[in-house]
Amino acid sequence: MGGMSGPRQSIYVDGFHSRKQVAQQTQDQTFLSQIIQNLKSQDFCHIAFTMISKEQQPPKSAADLSKRVNELLEIESQYAAGGVYPLPTFIASGKGSILKDVDGNEIIDFIQMMSATNLGQCHPKIVEAVIKSAQEITLSNIATKTATWPEFCKMMCERFGYDRIISSVSGSEAADAAVKFARRWGIKAKGIDPRETLVLGVSDNYHGMSAGIWPIMNDMGQGRNFGIFNENLTNRNPTNGKPLRYCHLEDFEEVFASCHGRIAAVIMECIHGKKPTFKEELDFATGVRKLCAKYNAIFIADEIRMGAAKTGKFLCSDWMGPENKPDMVIMGKSITAGAYPASYVIGTDKVMGLINAYENVATFGMTPMGIATTKAALQVYDDENLLERALWIGDLWTKATADWKHPHLDYTTCRGADLQIYFKGVDNIRAYTRRFGMLCLHKGLLCYPDGERVRLGVALNIPEDELRRGIAILKEALDEVDESDEVYTGPPMKGEIPDM
Repeated sequence: MGGMSGPRQSIYVDGFHSRKQVAQQTQDQTFLSQIIQNLKSQDFCHIAFTMISKEQQPPKSAADLSKRVNELLEIESQYAAGGVYPLPTFIASGKGSILKDVDGNEIIDFIQMMSATNLGQCHPKIVEAVIKSAQEITLSNIATKTATWPEFCKMMCERFGYDRIISSVSGSEAADAAVKFARRWGIKAKGIDPRETLVLGVSDNYHGMSAGIWPIMNDMGQGRNFGIFNENLTNRNPTNGKPLRYCHLEDFEEVFASCHGRIAAVIMECIHGKKPTFKEELDFATGVRKLCAKYNAIFIADEIRMGAAKTGKFLCSDWMGPENKPDMVIMGKSITAGAYPASYVIGTDKVMGLINAYENVATFGMTPMGIATTKAALQVYDDENLLERALWIGDLWTKATADWKHPHLDYTTCRGADLQIYFKGVDNIRAYTRRFGMLCLHKGLLCYPDGERVRLGVALNIPEDELRRGIAILKEALDEVDESDEVYTGPPMKGEIPDM
């Protein structure tokens, strides 16, 4: 070969194979000869074919991702701020439960945009409603009266059995409004001193990251990093500082016993799949609701994370029975099938009847397109009988995963079409579940690694063959994850992943 100045070149065999697979390949003389012959043609002066251990491996150059993905990651890193830490893929289009990334790869959607697209991507009836509304008017809002708003309010209240409704844009905005309404009730109806009024949250629940609602969630640095403190909006017992733990009813019995005169409300996600069985979540939510009734406090059900019809009932709080109906319900995301941002707080007159003009408004609340997409989505949920389909999906998942065996598999569970895989016994559990997620992605399935679990969920109208193919991919990844410890999982995240 012609001479080349400079340091010795080393070639690393890694990528998406396990070390065991690579070692077997290096024993194949034909394989080695082919590599050396190829390198000769590129005029390499020195070749060191090196097998390295995990500890010796240098930082990857991200070559395991496509050129376009690397370009987009670099641009995003330079110009964007915040966000979360999904798998490194960029989605360009989607139809139904099939997504297509920037490289043209088709991917089965097993997260449906965090329970927003419960009807899949680009449902024809939703698209039709969006186009029709966009062609009729761009926007009418609080500056005037939207023609479709009054009858929409009537329809929603009658459908869900409540008295009044308000419209917002994001889930955070709606949760913030519901808490504000509950505080108003506590002050005006229950007679709590405004400075002492408490609204309690539940550990491991998520309600958004606005400054108004963030304090009620787990410690994610909102206090020490942003100076956001609110002792009257907390998921800790104010008398002893202990967390009000999810599925620990005794924590709420204790806080109500000592602070019931100050408690205006409890806000919680009634069902969100973070326990092995549905019953323990349902018993806990029902127990907290009964404590609210006993001590005269408002119970607020945040339905946004689970989404419309996902559990086999339209609202997951419906599982508690009509006798335990929440005082207020927060809806968003999938209420419009994810096609347009809209959220709602719907509740009883005793709470929402206290709200006056100029105490809750949103420029993009009660918009024609928000109303149109909500109505279209509700019609699809009804027409396609998707409550029953959610239960069918859950049953199929339960049967398909019943015989899964793996030393680090803790359990699989579901709440209808909301699915979860939990892992255990791994030192770096976040790296492990992320590696599992990357294996799934390269096999053609999108999921969301989240600490010790892999969060999953499918559109309620996903075709059966796509559902079964997705489950098969998950099983393949489970079988291979321990032999795939060199899978590249994307560039590091700025900051730390909080416990949510």
